[in-house]
Amino acid sequence: MSVGNGTVEPKAPAKAAHVNMMTDTVIANMAPEGLRAMIRGMLGGNAQITANFYELATQYLVNTKPASIPELFTKSANSVDSTPALQDIQRRYRCLMGCGFGYESMELLTEVLRQLRELEWDQSTNEGGNFFEVLELVDGDIVQAVTAIHKSLLTSSGVRKMTCDEVEVVRNLKEALDLCQETSRMKGQNFAFERGLSCFEKLLKGAGIEFSSRVEITLPPSTGFVSSDVVLESIKLGCAEVPRMFMGLWQFSSPSWGTASRAKIDRDFRKHVDVGLIAYDMADHYGDAEVTFGQFRSAQPDAEKIYCATKWAVFEPIKITKETVDANIKERLAAINATKVELLQFHWQDYEDHQYVQASRLLEEHPQVSSLGLCNFDAQHMEEIVESGVKVVSNQVQFSLIDLRPTFRMAAACQKHGVKLLTYGSLCGGFLADKWLGQPAPNMFEKQMTPSHRKYFEMISIWGGWSLFQELLSVLAAIGKKYNASISSVAIRWVLDHEYVGAVIIGARMGISEHVEENLQVFSFKLDQEDKNALETVLSKCRAKDIFEEMGDCGAEYRQ
Repeated sequence: MSVGNGTVEPKAPAKAAHVNMMTDTVIANMAPEGLRAMIRGMLGGNAQITANFYELATQYLVNTKPASIPELFTKSANSVDSTPALQDIQRRYRCLMGCGFGYESMELLTEVLRQLRELEWDQSTNEGGNFFEVLELVDGDIVQAVTAIHKSLLTSSGVRKMTCDEVEVVRNLKEALDLCQETSRMKGQNFAFERGLSCFEKLLKGAGIEFSSRVEITLPPSTGFVSSDVVLESIKLGCAEVPRMFMGLWQFSSPSWGTASRAKIDRDFRKHVDVGLIAYDMADHYGDAEVTFGQFRSAQPDAEKIYCATKWAVFEPIKITKETVDANIKERLAAINATKVELLQFHWQDYEDHQYVQASRLLEEHPQVSSLGLCNFDAQHMEEIVESGVKVVSNQVQFSLIDLRPTFRMAAACQKHGVKLLTYGSLCGGFLADKWLGQPAPNMFEKQMTPSHRKYFEMISIWGGWSLFQELLSVLAAIGKKYNASISSVAIRWVLDHEYVGAVIIGARMGISEHVEENLQVFSFKLDQEDKNALETVLSKCRAKDIFEEMGDCGAEYRQ
């Protein structure tokens, strides 16, 4: 598969294997959601099967390439609606992104925008508002396509230049976005693709491609965090005093969690800041999280009171030099529109490549990095970095009542070296909540299920299963009744009551849903020994030790 007029078909192995009749019967008759769950289970932790999966997925996409694009929208009176063909096209370009074909996905997105330009509708009506939400999903897809393109440009020595064909595809989508913005302005409509266009212009600028910008960003860069009186329970990270609850922006990675306009997102950001939730966790690969956060913060009169924790995640082989590190920090600062990053968290994929110690040192010594944190490092390699003389203030790892791995080796290492954990997954993707008490195990591919649900349902399954999980929820509910708090609040409180935990990161679907009041409940009580004993009774029945021994220490699941 390639961009431009031609298509290069991947060369599949010239062999086939027999699939017995009973297996074929299962495949032909299993419900689609069942097949998806089975495939997900097979791919987890098996690199070779995953590679084969991508080969077959690529071949399927090549073989099913549509000869033409049908009508994606219908119009009647003053209303516009999408056709089933739009959902088909969305599924296709999302699969293309997932298989690494960002440019091909951009070609389809360009056609979506081309058809959209010719339509008129009234945004003030209910129908018009509903249609705008459809376009917000497309906006999220544009953001994800840009992320896929950026990933494809990374090499071991930096960022490669786009080919002429690639530049043409990118320019075509940029022109389509510009025309949609101009049409919206002329018709007095809200522009649906502000996030996509902003993210797109960042890509073009980073690639050195000249373009005419129609989005004028004149916000001055943030100049750094200044600690003030924190109204919530707080900790010291480096020289900064921050609340023990960070808002996580992983949900910006994909429209799978829903998507919203910049205005709605900014309103939710502001609501969180106003109650003291001033710390935000993001990453270079979380869609447009850095850009959206940076533009919000820079526009606030109290920008210096809003704390940024972002990441540099090195997933592929790279040569570490001072220039490489400087270039990445420069990119992070440009994305968050700042002159300094408060906490830069470092993830390194391959422990066999010991450059992670050198990279950590260069990051920690950089004048535009206030503090260095790690992300998904296990205890052994975290200690290696710290004992080399690098100052590390935090390590971001998964920790919850369902994932107890930090209690085995990480806790002692953190206490020995004064490193605080920033924990994610502490609500198990939303499963540790009142709504799941007394409910049967869910179908993981129902419409309301997200990537978070699928990720953490697997953890629940190996931890002890849905029946034991219901027992845990019942105990949490009883404790919550005692403090007039939700199951979620009790689950978070349990994590925070470990002295080596600095803060819990709570996933936030900005502009879509928020739980500000419920989150604040966490700081209204602490668990007593009776509460802890009740929870320990349930935890004594789980497979925590097996998970640590078989799955590995913190972060091991990302390196299998």
